Amino acid sequence: MRSRSHRLLSVATLALASLTAPLFVFAAGNEGKPAASASAGKPVDKPDAGVADAGPSDAGPGPVDGSALPPGHPTTGDDLPEGHPQMGNNPHGRGDDDPRGGRGGMFEPPPDSAMEDPALEPGSIVVMIRDADDKPIPNASATLAILESSVAKGDSRKRRTIDTDGEGKAVITGLAVGAGMSYRVTTTRDGGTFASEPFGLSAKAGKRIVVHAYESTTDVEDVLVGMQAFVFVSLREDSLSVEHTFRMFNIGRTAWVPDANGAKVMLPPKHKAFNVGDSMADVKFVEGNGDEASLVGTIPPGQNEASFRYHVPLAGSERQTIQISLPPRVGEVRVFSESGKTLGLNVAGFPEAQKRPGGDGRKLWITARQANPGEHGIRTLDITITGLPTPGPGRWIAVVCALAALGLAGAYLARQDQDPATQDEVRHDLVEARDALLGEFVTLEKAHRKGDIGPKTYQRLRTALLDALARIEARLDEVRAARAERRKQSRTA
Repeated sequence: MRSRSHRLLSVATLALASLTAPLFVFAAGNEGKPAASASAGKPVDKPDAGVADAGPSDAGPGPVDGSALPPGHPTTGDDLPEGHPQMGNNPHGRGDDDPRGGRGGMFEPPPDSAMEDPALEPGSIVVMIRDADDKPIPNASATLAILESSVAKGDSRKRRTIDTDGEGKAVITGLAVGAGMSYRVTTTRDGGTFASEPFGLSAKAGKRIVVHAYESTTDVEDVLVGMQAFVFVSLREDSLSVEHTFRMFNIGRTAWVPDANGAKVMLPPKHKAFNVGDSMADVKFVEGNGDEASLVGTIPPGQNEASFRYHVPLAGSERQTIQISLPPRVGEVRVFSESGKTLGLNVAGFPEAQKRPGGDGRKLWITARQANPGEHGIRTLDITITGLPTPGPGRWIAVVCALAALGLAGAYLARQDQDPATQDEVRHDLVEARDALLGEFVTLEKAHRKGDIGPKTYQRLRTALLDALARIEARLDEVRAARAERRKQSRTA
């Protein structure tokens, strides 16, 4: 066990030494597992006087940028540490400027591909299943998913089984071409699932599809996987919106398939509106029983990403703390929040948050921290948002008065239905109820303009007041008509 741990530690140290990005931290749970950053042992420049420290490889000197985060999330491309590899579109392969082979001994996964080949007839594909060394996997089984999209008929999905030959190759002909057709090749190995990017076929030539299948395991202790976590908190009318993005870096040769308890995020109690965005993604978080979300899918060598969001109801106080438990191997966490006029951000154990411009020009609070050697990853977050708006007394006064006026109007209408009175008494009661409702309209508008009442509460009360007023006006019209008819009968008599 000790020799195995030392071997893993040597591999991780060699790989991490080839990277300049300090976020590659592989914090494991057992003694001897790698738990060091690529920047370990290097001197850290002190921040300028008067500038709050945002931790190692601080939150970035300029506007944050990047497009892989959830909608509304502050972008992070320029926010990455110096030397960090930029995010690419192919999570299984290298960047375009990377040489073939590993960097400084780190395993570089061969890229999957879907390349057009003029030598192939239109409507045909050659599927090749290969291993981590880019060598063919003979007699492999795969599936060809076929999606036909039509405005008139909608989407039609089919699946076709593929069996490769002794050289890991299969040829398929007679496939439909055109913009309405989309294909994807999927294969499995050791419980892991590996797939090409969706591709189409043109009427000019066929394509060669290469998919790499890796040895897989469910045990996180057997893989070299590290994570970087982003958390963005923004204010809504009656809740805090929390968005998570996890970047997963697998620098080993083995894919990780998390089991039911392999990678969980424990969410704040009473959270609601859990949403993963692209639910068709291969790697994603799914909401489980209770306040938890679990990572599912296959994490192959290379880089992967998964995001989700949810809401936490406001507690009604000026400050509110959100407690979150993170999955294993989180080597760095960056927390963002809106700054607004009064909002502040504090994360327990993190450096003081700094205010930086976001990609859209808005000011954001940003703080970051890396796992310390021996910490075994960052496992918990206590995020406190301060300066939250609290409901003033005007809000409750307006709400109570509006409800009282509605109750008064309802009582008048119900009493007239159960205990008919003279026309004059009925009219007097209705006019009194109408005046009370009109008075509450004024109070409600003032409270809304001051910000004591949010738009949803304002709209609900306004709709209810209008409905009650319409009913009263309808009854007044009936009373007026009855009085007019009575006077007419009196004159006739």
